[in-house]
Amino acid sequence: MGKIPMQQWYPDAHIADTGTLTLEEQGAYRLLMDHLWIKGGYLPDNDKDVARLLRIPVKKWQKIKVRLSDYLLIYEGIITQKRLKRDYQYAIKKSAINAQNGGKGGRKTAENWKSNQANAVAKDGGGGGARRRTNGQAQHISAPLEKLELELKPEP
Repeated sequence: MGKIPMQQWYPDAHIADTGTLTLEEQGAYRLLMDHLWIKGGYLPDNDKDVARLLRIPVKKWQKIKVRLSDYLLIYEGIITQKRLKRDYQYAIKKSAINAQNGGKGGRKTAENWKSNQANAVAKDGGGGGARRRTNGQAQHISAPLEKLELELKPEP
């Protein structure tokens, strides 16, 4: 897979659910959630590695882990979080559908462009009139600057 899908964030739910955590515990939980997302929803339950990800000593993580165990799913050597795991799977599916639909749209646009170009060539007869339309007139990058210079010059 290429790019990791964007994570949805629900601040009201997070604040309501984690209101009893200290600021330090909140920060560790949020950072852990980000790492879980980046790693596909799961991390190995290895205190040394998790402490390194959170940038805290192992003993500090072990204390915080006890407090966060109500918010996390820790089993069979992994750490995950129920909602994050569900949201990640949904984001992967949605991303795949969007990529597929984007490809369909791109192919249709290319077909329309080729068809319009062929029609313009047939109408013109010489083939010189087929041009892609853009918003506004095409102009050199210096044209707006030249116009601005003319507007700023004082009248004689």
